[in-house]
Amino acid sequence: MFGIFALFSESGLSFWERIAAWYQNSVLKELLTYFGDRYFSVEFGVYENFSVSATAGTTARNIILAFAAGLIIASIMTAYTRTGLGGFVRKLLKEECVSPESAKTLIELGYFRSTMIRRELTRGSSLRMVVRCREEEESIAADAKDTEVSVPQNDDCTTKNIKRASKTTSENYYRPNFLTAHFYIPEDLRYRAEVRFDQKGSGWGLVVLIAVLTVVAAAVLCWFLPDVLVLADNLISVFAP
Repeated sequence: MFGIFALFSESGLSFWERIAAWYQNSVLKELLTYFGDRYFSVEFGVYENFSVSATAGTTARNIILAFAAGLIIASIMTAYTRTGLGGFVRKLLKEECVSPESAKTLIELGYFRSTMIRRELTRGSSLRMVVRCREEEESIAADAKDTEVSVPQNDDCTTKNIKRASKTTSENYYRPNFLTAHFYIPEDLRYRAEVRFDQKGSGWGLVVLIAVLTVVAAAVLCWFLPDVLVLADNLISVFAP
């Protein structure tokens, strides 16, 4: 523990360089190496009917671990979307915020203190697929009206005006004032919001279960994959003419 603080107090190294230097001599690396060699190693043998390269075992293991990591990450993202963000969506639907007139602020909805919701409403994509901000739509409509200009017939002028309009739109990206901004879900997006952010069949407990089962399945697959190739080699020998 004290070695960690001593390492981070050294100067001349970046943050990630210090992390890498600490990891090289840490117990964590020894544990990961042990479990990796013990449960997640693939060692192919010599076969009569086909051959495998010396690096085939490492490649197969990396593919298996990549699929396992992808499945775990997907379950985490699903739980994050349906549990964390889904509560806000379900609150909007429960309060019947389905039009600009019935939109409500985060304070009224009880989510003003949620940094996760505010971050997603500003820069995220999941919530913005179904949630609309009344003030943002009014601002976009006003900007579109202000930027309407008569375009000369000259091609060069047309190109310049189009570029100027595009630049203006990108620079005036709307950032909501969460004290006064009102949010709602349009009625035509209600069904999509209910399906995408449904809490049934999701949760952090399910994520833990999926992670455990995925790790076990990856270990079993690494363990039995060489035996599968042995079986395939024997079947070829039996049925080959």
